[in-house]
Amino acid sequence: MTDRPQRPASLGDWAGALRLHHWAKNALVFLPVVLGGVSHSGTAWLSALLGFLGLGLVASSTYVLNDLIDLADDRAHWTKHKRAFASGRISIAAGLVVLPLGLVGGLGLGGLAHGPPAVAMLCVYLALTLGYSFALKRVPILDVALLAALFTLRIALGVVCAGVAWSAWLLVFSMFLFSSLSLAKRLTEIKRLKALGGERLPGRGYVTADEPFVLAMGVALSAAAVLVMVMYLIEEAFGTGLYRSPQALWAFPLLLALWLGRIWLLCGRGALDDDPVIFAIRDRVSLALGALVALSFVAAVIL
Repeated sequence: MTDRPQRPASLGDWAGALRLHHWAKNALVFLPVVLGGVSHSGTAWLSALLGFLGLGLVASSTYVLNDLIDLADDRAHWTKHKRAFASGRISIAAGLVVLPLGLVGGLGLGGLAHGPPAVAMLCVYLALTLGYSFALKRVPILDVALLAALFTLRIALGVVCAGVAWSAWLLVFSMFLFSSLSLAKRLTEIKRLKALGGERLPGRGYVTADEPFVLAMGVALSAAAVLVMVMYLIEEAFGTGLYRSPQALWAFPLLLALWLGRIWLLCGRGALDDDPVIFAIRDRVSLALGALVALSFVAAVIL
């Protein structure tokens, strides 16, 4: 397949290549502003916004790099062959130009957000992403842990930008939750591979025989995430004095359990998209459960 695009790349091609829809994941940067009790501070919100934009540019650059590295594997994948670089709609040369521009811009915004600490967080994110892209994504289980760590770093960047106290419970919860969701993504890929008669995931370390283990571990981690959420509420959230009616927060673990149960049910049926996070953003039931979480939080604050 030639690298020369058959037509000029469209804005939609670039939006897909930069994964702009994945910027929704970076909204985790704002979570510490809300949970840390500084939601009244315009400075905290501005700092978090700059961190959000900086992380978005760095993340988009790493997506471009990952696509360039994975060209051969993506062209052999049942859906990824349609990506802009794999299909040739965007040239490799254009990707090599955009890549450093995004990195420099992202780190610059990080510096504006909260100086060296925020830049350091972005550099750690970049280092883990590079490690994942070049080799570690081919190591079963470790790849999932790294994906969860990248999500957790989004929260950590929010803590730095907002200038709030660190919460071990929140970070552990994030690791368990996103490890579970990452395993759901892997199980979806394994089930599709199995349906196509394949044996080994292209560019990954999983084989179809791993299906029962991935299912069991993913469900176990989702249960652990709910348990840690309960412990976070008991050990930290209820004692902060930020909530007038903290009992309303008990809706959180219940709604989380319902949502994770739905994710794994659909995953087992083979009805889940490749990315559970993006699926949740588009799924009406998931959005409804998210709205109930937001209402519960508001109730805890103002009632």
